[in-house]
Amino acid sequence: MVKLWGFLHLAGMAFWLGGMTTLGIWTGRARRTADPRIIVFAYNTAARYYRGFISAVAIVTFVSGIALVFATNREWFQPFPDHWLFQMQIIGTLVFLATLFFVIPNAVALAGFAERDAEEGTVSPQFARRVRWQVIVGNAVGAALIYLVILGVFRF
Repeated sequence: MVKLWGFLHLAGMAFWLGGMTTLGIWTGRARRTADPRIIVFAYNTAARYYRGFISAVAIVTFVSGIALVFATNREWFQPFPDHWLFQMQIIGTLVFLATLFFVIPNAVALAGFAERDAEEGTVSPQFARRVRWQVIVGNAVGAALIYLVILGVFRF
């Protein structure tokens, strides 16, 4: 059972990180075209992808991480003897919550702002502000996920 949970945890992490990276690049490139139709399409598609796929793989990663702690009889949120596991539990929980309660709702809001701005023919300050926050939080989540992968590999 440990191998199954480990596989789900690693696959979920790969799809979570890869999906968020791809969507960040894709929506950024769409914004640079300055074509409202492309921007609306990119943000609507990204919102659906975040709500469906990214939320699913984030949940699978989080749940399989919990299952791995149970299956291996490790301690919960104890800094010693496995400090790497303590870091994974804290950072993983924070990244999971940031993804579910900020990144995904913000992506949905960005899709709505993109549609409204396309109809009006302008770029609203709300859209620009939300894009900026999506970039900041999305990059922080991505960096934390990369750190967690490195932490899991080297266990330092």
